[in-house]
Amino acid sequence: MNPWSRQTRYFEPREPREPRRLLSLLILSLFATILAACSGDPTPPRDLLLGPDDFPGQAVTETAQETGETSLDDPAVQVELNGPDFILLESLVLFQTEDQARNVLGAIKGDQILEGVTHLPVAGFEDNTGIMEDHLGESDALTLFFVQGRALVRITLAGEDRAEKVWEIAAKAREKSRNQ
Repeated sequence: MNPWSRQTRYFEPREPREPRRLLSLLILSLFATILAACSGDPTPPRDLLLGPDDFPGQAVTETAQETGETSLDDPAVQVELNGPDFILLESLVLFQTEDQARNVLGAIKGDQILEGVTHLPVAGFEDNTGIMEDHLGESDALTLFFVQGRALVRITLAGEDRAEKVWEIAAKAREKSRNQ
């Protein structure tokens, strides 16, 4: 047979193999589903904030919520919760990297050192700004900042036992913000 000669072959059409086609579609669908799951959006920043469900057995209500972005387009969220004996304002900015969050925390700490606030390492919060006297509305409050992963979190707490509760609530906020 001469490889340069032209031959025409005629093929008879076959019936499509239905099981093979279904298997191909199933594999393609499974691949698409796995790909979508792996490349899906991370937890929305709002879901990293505390909410009434994080205070079981207490009558806590959400009285305000804000969602926005920083001037550098980093997502920023804030929530105000009212409990029977406290008012909590939690703010969170989700940066692209943990280093960016730590740099901003460092700048806040620098400003606070100038104001006489010193940070004391607390178990689980070795890198924090220290507790500052603050106001929440007309109430005296305490504020602290800390970093959890890529999140810079601010906790402002008002209420009678704020000094005793601020680290407890900060620990709840830290745990919740780990889900980024």
